[in-house]
Amino acid sequence: MTTMEVNALGGTIVGNLLTALCFGVLSIQIYSYYCAFPNDTRLLKLVVAFLWTLEAFQLVCGTQSLYWWVGANYGNRLASGDGTWGFTTFQISAVCASVTVQTFFSYRVYSLSANLYLGAFVQVFVLVQFGFGVVTSVKANTVRKPVVAAEEIMWVAVSWLATQAIADIVISTCMCILLRRRRTGFQKTDSVINRMVLYTINTGLATSVLSCVVLVLSVKHWTYFSITLGMLLGAFYSVTMLTNLHTRTTLRARLDMPTPLELIDFNQIENAAGCGRLWKCRDSRLQK
Repeated sequence: MTTMEVNALGGTIVGNLLTALCFGVLSIQIYSYYCAFPNDTRLLKLVVAFLWTLEAFQLVCGTQSLYWWVGANYGNRLASGDGTWGFTTFQISAVCASVTVQTFFSYRVYSLSANLYLGAFVQVFVLVQFGFGVVTSVKANTVRKPVVAAEEIMWVAVSWLATQAIADIVISTCMCILLRRRRTGFQKTDSVINRMVLYTINTGLATSVLSCVVLVLSVKHWTYFSITLGMLLGAFYSVTMLTNLHTRTTLRARLDMPTPLELIDFNQIENAAGCGRLWKCRDSRLQK
């Protein structure tokens, strides 16, 4: 086996183990999601189920590749240079996961802005990265040789990773600007908005940084690390979306926290200000 083939095998082993770990985390998140948000729309529930299916498919692809190389063809030097259907196909699951999650966030940009043109502008970046991702997967399945494919599809793979990172940055920037514009001046509402901005930055930063790291590793021909981290791209997007959906519980809890005004003893104010009837009227209306 050549050095690149050894690195490809090692990267696939480690990447598949990490994918299995992320798949377990995602499964717990999805189970918690269905229990916590039974009233979400059917479409959103189907999207969540679709993401779980994609990650399960990627785990199957990685496992099939390892079985082919170290199980069925152990010691076969000729087979070690061949790309299995699982190895050349797993990347499409990352493409589908990224375009699904990014489309979800681009729709949120449209919902926050009520501007169809802004939503379409963001979606253009999503569709461009999806196009490059599909071309990358098709070319990898056409060549079916990992060593040869690494050279032939380098330009389109770099384009896919770059546009993927750009799409994440554009979405995060738009979301942050739109959320900041919704500040009301009330402490409780503004604290929730600030928390939403922080969540948006963190989720967008995680996926965009990972895409950039995989891009640099691919250009540097560090096959081991590029394959290891590349296999985590789809899982990162799926976990990011589920994390974002679960933040609604935290944000609602912050909104339900009592404000300082609600902790005031109205009886003391009534006696000090001499306006008992006014406060009684307000209390009765609050009780209703």
